[in-house]
Amino acid sequence: MSLFDGLTPLPPDALLGLMAAYRADPRGEKFDLGVGVYKDLAGLTPIFSAVKKAEAKMIAAQDTKVYEGQRGNTDFCGHAEDFVFGKGHPARKEGRVISFTAPGGCGALFQGVSLMRKTGTRRVWVSRPTWPNHPNVVKSLGLEVKEYNYAVNGVFSPTSMLEDLLQAEEGDGVIIQGPCHNPTGIDFPAGFWKQLGELVRGKKLAAMIDVAYHGFADSLDEDMKGVRAFIAAAGEAMIAYSCSKNFGLYRERTGCFLVVGESREGIDAAYTHVADNGRATWSMPPAHGAGIVATILGDAELRAEWETELTAMRERMKSLRVSFSDALLAATGSNELAQLRLQNGMFSQLPVSAAQTAELRDKHGVYMPTSGRINIAGLHPDHIPRLAEILAPYLKG
Repeated sequence: MSLFDGLTPLPPDALLGLMAAYRADPRGEKFDLGVGVYKDLAGLTPIFSAVKKAEAKMIAAQDTKVYEGQRGNTDFCGHAEDFVFGKGHPARKEGRVISFTAPGGCGALFQGVSLMRKTGTRRVWVSRPTWPNHPNVVKSLGLEVKEYNYAVNGVFSPTSMLEDLLQAEEGDGVIIQGPCHNPTGIDFPAGFWKQLGELVRGKKLAAMIDVAYHGFADSLDEDMKGVRAFIAAAGEAMIAYSCSKNFGLYRERTGCFLVVGESREGIDAAYTHVADNGRATWSMPPAHGAGIVATILGDAELRAEWETELTAMRERMKSLRVSFSDALLAATGSNELAQLRLQNGMFSQLPVSAAQTAELRDKHGVYMPTSGRINIAGLHPDHIPRLAEILAPYLKG
């Protein structure tokens, strides 16, 4: 009799299962729209040339592998603060900001929900729909998940979102996605960020912004304007920042957890709790990815090279959006999916049912999650007309 015999097996991760099924599919014509990584024209997820150069430079200069401390790479943390708050933000000068290197965006999210729990939060609101790991992290820490409406029929619904969040109680947590919402690709209008920040402040909610696709919408500066407007209006916020996508550091697990507060005393206390939580989980954060980012952002030539590569990725995804939208219009005779052009980032959500996604996979080799989320960056220009032809019967209704 094993200690573990009483455990009930959990279902396998649906997306990982989808990826495995795609690889095992022997058909010559098949389409992988599910995997959440950037792909180039050759179908590969390349390493940035700036990353390779920074990595070589960093390794050549290394003379130890000793721990970097509980905050991890402090240069990396400083650059993350620059991205999120800007160089001259008064909260930084007044010591009302903290930042910690974390194992990827997920590690930063875990830090944020853990800090919410320590402040007394018992339930956390996430968008409907959202990235599945948001509710997973909340549940793993023993908190209740609540949902606020986000998009209706492929269009952002500010009224529904605000009505739902008005039901939140003081001390509730809320996770808000930054630019390039996953899975919809639909972002807030510019003025809504301030309005949302005012609601969070008035309701005394614990807010965390998940920034996982910085630079994929418009530009590094433009993508942060809404986040900064929210912080200014809300007064306090937690931020989970990921370098997986915009630096291509998926496997290096490179993230940063940041907090801005209204009092120095509160932030000083929060620092000790974030440090304690990190100590109890990963003890010390990983160094390699953070070192690469710090090296790039601390070198003018490498930074310019990285920004050029990031811009090329963003423009390629925008071009794919336009091509896909045009192909769907031609195949369906309907302009209902024209909003694909206006969305941002790697993902969009097609209006198909779970049953239809299964049929598309089985009959046509089109692999996507049951939510209908597709990875725009996984499209190949040559395959778009054929893919639109396959999808058209499922989208006309």
